Amino acid sequence: MKQHVKILVALVFVFFGIIFQAHAYITVLLYHKFDEANSPSTTISSGMFDEQMAYLKRGGYHILSMNELEQCIQGKAPIPDKGVVITIDDGYLSVYTKAFPILKKYGFPFTVFVFSRSIGAPNYMSWEQLKDLQDHGGALGAHSYSHPHMVDIPASQIEKEFILPKEIFERELNAEMRWFAYPFGEYDNQIRTIGKRSGFTLLLTSDPGSVGSETEPDLIPRQAIVGQNMNMVRFIEKLQRPPLAVLQRTPPRGRLQSKALDRIEVTIKDPQQYLPGQIQMFLSEKGRLETKFNSLTGTLICEQPIVLTRQVNRISVTARRKADNLFARDSYMIVLPEE
Repeated sequence: MKQHVKILVALVFVFFGIIFQAHAYITVLLYHKFDEANSPSTTISSGMFDEQMAYLKRGGYHILSMNELEQCIQGKAPIPDKGVVITIDDGYLSVYTKAFPILKKYGFPFTVFVFSRSIGAPNYMSWEQLKDLQDHGGALGAHSYSHPHMVDIPASQIEKEFILPKEIFERELNAEMRWFAYPFGEYDNQIRTIGKRSGFTLLLTSDPGSVGSETEPDLIPRQAIVGQNMNMVRFIEKLQRPPLAVLQRTPPRGRLQSKALDRIEVTIKDPQQYLPGQIQMFLSEKGRLETKFNSLTGTLICEQPIVLTRQVNRISVTARRKADNLFARDSYMIVLPEE
């Protein structure tokens, strides 16, 4: 009898362990400015930021450092349930004066991605302030040298945008610089290749989504927490968007061969996990697309021909999970061909 009980207990632990792993993911939050009313699309109030940090603390979220995120993505550590990483781009002064005191209050690790040409400029942090962040729970990552649209510049300049900040930061801070956030979240295959070749181990996008076991280290998705109309309902919704595993994409990520798309096709993994009537596809410049979904193969296809006008677009797919009713999401970037 006791042996049967032990076996039953063991099976229960295995079952819930599988469920735990299936539902574990990491939300990487993206912030920019704080209390800057002249930048309504990229700012957030310090009061709202404090409320968000309090929610994470109260809700038992695991706030991970960038080192811990790297360990998870490399498979050296398990992805925790309710994992969160706090990132802030650009290095504005309001990060130091407004957000930093709040982050210290809660004792959360965080990472600021700075484009090195801005350091010491008006309305940006100085080297002394950046070092103060490092001394109190903060880490630094590169955000290019001059913050260009990298899809617009030649390979020789792309290399400088990776190499120069790495050299500058490592000289000034006497520490290895391993993480990079793409300016404007823009990338293509050439940019990704140069970034990895330059020695960066994690490269972060602005593609909406969350980190799961199949996330690639040079395509880290993030949830942007910006805008004056950001509220707690929207914040909590962004925390509840697990990753959507994708097997195939047409067109693939990166630079396109043509402005004209005959079709868009995305095949999702394990389609039986999702409600067939609640799987949708979106394109930045068109919004929601008319699609057909094959629940056996997991293929979602838009057969409407589209001629793109924007240089950069994102294709996103959302699917509601049967297990918990959460909308899983995958997003990726496509770029018009060079003229």
